[in-house]
Amino acid sequence: MSLDSDQVCLTASRGRDSGASRAVEGGVEGAIESSVASAVERTAEGAAGAPRAHAARLAREIATATAFQCHPLTRSRPHNVVAPRAGELHLWRFRCEWLPVPVQEGDSWLSKTERERARLHPNAALRKRFISARVVVRWIVAHLFDSEPHAVDLHDDGNEKLRARHPRDGRGITIDIAYGGIWIMIGVAATTLGLSVVVPAPGAAPDQTPEASRRHARYSSLCSALRYAPVDIDLELLFSPTATGAFDLAEYGRWHVLDVPMAGKIRAAVALAQPLTQVHTFGWPKSLVFGEANA
Repeated sequence: MSLDSDQVCLTASRGRDSGASRAVEGGVEGAIESSVASAVERTAEGAAGAPRAHAARLAREIATATAFQCHPLTRSRPHNVVAPRAGELHLWRFRCEWLPVPVQEGDSWLSKTERERARLHPNAALRKRFISARVVVRWIVAHLFDSEPHAVDLHDDGNEKLRARHPRDGRGITIDIAYGGIWIMIGVAATTLGLSVVVPAPGAAPDQTPEASRRHARYSSLCSALRYAPVDIDLELLFSPTATGAFDLAEYGRWHVLDVPMAGKIRAAVALAQPLTQVHTFGWPKSLVFGEANA
């Protein structure tokens, strides 16, 4: 079954689940959003002054060689898609209601820890969202590793950052999960990555423009990949009209950011610690084109 036509639910949800934040998710999520927004504002205010000690410098190279291969969202995985190697990224987008298997079967895949985390979620909607994401992650990794979903060994940092290692050849992958409105997004790569989805809140301030949301998504994806380490970023980086960019973050090294196309006013981005050469996408309609900035 293919993904339904695009719909957008403009809610204030970036939505990362963590062990510390589940019971007070609203307050913690608001604090993270406020922190990121403030950092973007401080960057803009300081752009005219002298560069700070750890200011990021825009590396003037655009990833024009990145190849994008789009796949429909179905319950059958493409046979030619294997575990990502250096420079490769897999991106999935689906609604909370979508599962590759019946609910009861997917629930049987979850680990004891995942069941406990689901139980502790403050409401049924967040619980369902968490379970859906974990079921799909296990299904994806099981196909990549040619193993059973319940046997997938996921190493979880408690903040939707997951790692898994191939049971036979030892190759590792990194997985990140982000939520935005009605969408769940999953990124899979061979290196560290960070996903960010920015959804304007109902009745948002007039200055919350699509351009501001795009800058916010780019900055937040880097913060997510760096586990919210304090990073000063050159204003030119955040305002860049191109959908892909590579830039140096002082002692954090070179990072690559890709704008992820979303419908309506939602903006999303992904940051990786390696240059992107190939991106496999699952669940994006043809009307949303990768590699083009959606202002």
